Amino acid sequence: MKNILYIGKYNGIIGGIERYMQKSADLLRRNGLTVHYRYIEPGGKKQAAFAAVFDSVKLFSPDEEMLQSADLVILHNIIDVKYLDLMPEKKTLFFAHDHNIYCQRHHYYSPIGRINCHRAYHKFICKLCSLGRNPAPPLAQYRKFPALVLSDFMAENLRKNGFEKVIKLPAFINHPVEKEHNFMPDGILRILFLGQLIRGKGADLMLNALARLDIPFECTIAGDGKDRAMLESMVEKFKLRDKVRFAGFISEPETLWQNCDIFCFPIRWQEPFGLVGLEAVAHGVPVAAFDLGGVREWLHDGRNGFLIAEKDCAGLTEILKKSAEDPAELERMGRCGMKIAKEMFSEENFINMFKNLTEGLS
Repeated sequence: MKNILYIGKYNGIIGGIERYMQKSADLLRRNGLTVHYRYIEPGGKKQAAFAAVFDSVKLFSPDEEMLQSADLVILHNIIDVKYLDLMPEKKTLFFAHDHNIYCQRHHYYSPIGRINCHRAYHKFICKLCSLGRNPAPPLAQYRKFPALVLSDFMAENLRKNGFEKVIKLPAFINHPVEKEHNFMPDGILRILFLGQLIRGKGADLMLNALARLDIPFECTIAGDGKDRAMLESMVEKFKLRDKVRFAGFISEPETLWQNCDIFCFPIRWQEPFGLVGLEAVAHGVPVAAFDLGGVREWLHDGRNGFLIAEKDCAGLTEILKKSAEDPAELERMGRCGMKIAKEMFSEENFINMFKNLTEGLS
């Protein structure tokens, strides 16, 4: 098997899905495979850099020749069901990166109170929950394809929604060159948030925790999104202007890890995996995260970071305060995290699993 075809929504970076496609395509190509990409609609940032990792990039067309010549087709986003009959059924996989395939609201939490959901899709309940804003997910049409997931959490969600063949393909991380990480060199706790500025990512919950924090700290919020103005107003309200900096979209997030002491992952939604958290761990940065979704697959409480009860902003405050009191413990967690990342999420492990997967489809 040599030729892989990815099909996604955008031809640039929006969030974790596109970054995953970019990094996995680069890794597969470095291991002798060709990887082509077809997108459904234009959009996203850093389009040239995104396209550079693929052998070809084009707008998807119903008469796409690569559908027949590719050895494997991987759908990285839900596409219009009218295209599904074009997919070669015995060599097409659906990669479930988020909840859209079984949640009509997409966020997998309720519109009132943002209470996380754990039920399977229900035609009438889910239509009511979504307030009729989105069409019903095309579950029946996608169940005919084997599904790929990054976490046991997502595997269970798909199985309870009727997917019979679900394959876990563990995530991988590009391991950086190890450098000595100097924690809190000036006695100030350096906190990092990196992600889209939308409610599901929980930057507002982090700001609520920071408003209670009575130690020297500084926080960088890297990313962009529709909630940025709301978050900036919260910074003003909590009088955090001198402590919180908005860095905007960062094309090379690797530059941020060396200058932070703890990564804050204050998710509101049930994160399917949380690749950005694993990236922090691989760079020797402990993570403080709300215990939701697939986070436990890479965050081991007390070893490479802290698991905090869902939406417990006071608990997050206490963890940050505790961390600032013991830089040596942060350093120990950082070293442990790098070890976990290398052992469990190596490129070699991913390639071996991918080859086993494709051999099974041949």
